[in-house]
Amino acid sequence: MTEEEIAQLSTEELVESLKEAGYSKKAKLLKKRIIDISRELEKSLRETNSKELNRIIHDIGTSSHYVLFKFRGEELRIHSIDTQTALFEKIHQSEHTFHYLPLQVDFSNRLGEFYGLDIQVDEDPAKINLDMNPETYDKILAINENELDRMIDNEPFQISLFLKAFKANDQKIDQITYSNGKTDKMEDAFLFIPAEEYIWSINYRNVNNNQIIATSSPFKKFFEVVQLSVVDYLTSKVDKKVEKKDEKFFSFKRGFIFYWKSNVFLLFSILLFLLNKNSWAKDGDSYVWVFGIQLEALLMILSFIACLRPRV
Repeated sequence: MTEEEIAQLSTEELVESLKEAGYSKKAKLLKKRIIDISRELEKSLRETNSKELNRIIHDIGTSSHYVLFKFRGEELRIHSIDTQTALFEKIHQSEHTFHYLPLQVDFSNRLGEFYGLDIQVDEDPAKINLDMNPETYDKILAINENELDRMIDNEPFQISLFLKAFKANDQKIDQITYSNGKTDKMEDAFLFIPAEEYIWSINYRNVNNNQIIATSSPFKKFFEVVQLSVVDYLTSKVDKKVEKKDEKFFSFKRGFIFYWKSNVFLLFSILLFLLNKNSWAKDGDSYVWVFGIQLEALLMILSFIACLRPRV
């Protein structure tokens, strides 16, 4: 025998139907039970959200470094948490969305999608390494649209391809910035210009003969390199942060370790005296006690000094 659906009512409709049928008490009990369940669900949800929010606020507040991506008014920030995890923060129209992601996971496709690029494109039709002197590079950045069009028509093919991508990108160079989370000071940057089927990355430092090199590469390869640089930057900064955290200015633990180690040495020294106790003078015990008390007082002072962090 198959079950047949006879009626379907909302909770409010069921309560009203019971009232109309004269079962007011039953309707009141049902309504109260539903309200209690609703409150419990709201409380549970609020507590869950509160814990997650507190964790996010704490991690952002203590994050020492982050990597920033910008595209068409949107921002993506990847905050350093520890050597295994990062906090991703996406900002769209003043609305912040957060999620945690293991750094071992491939998130290069997320970076490509953020810029609206097809990360699956794994071919570079250009295959170009373009050398530019700083004067030419600065001229391109400051040029107006008419002059840019003339350069596109008159420059060699390789430079023309770069200029076309620059024009299509609203005559700007995008950058990924690596910043200190405490001061918002930029420590490094990754410059690039997306083209139609590939991407130009711009190397402006540590290049021979002061040349600036623009290199074409597939979307997939480019964002895989970006991910490696992001992971390397964030994890290296986390390691330094942990080292500094362990080196507190004042630590009883450091002082206690010094104190018990030095007392082991003191006890060993007194035992050496006791080996020839039979040959001591009558007041030899007093001198040993004075020696032990004075040395113990000195060790306590040195233990207090050991609590302080050594200057580097």
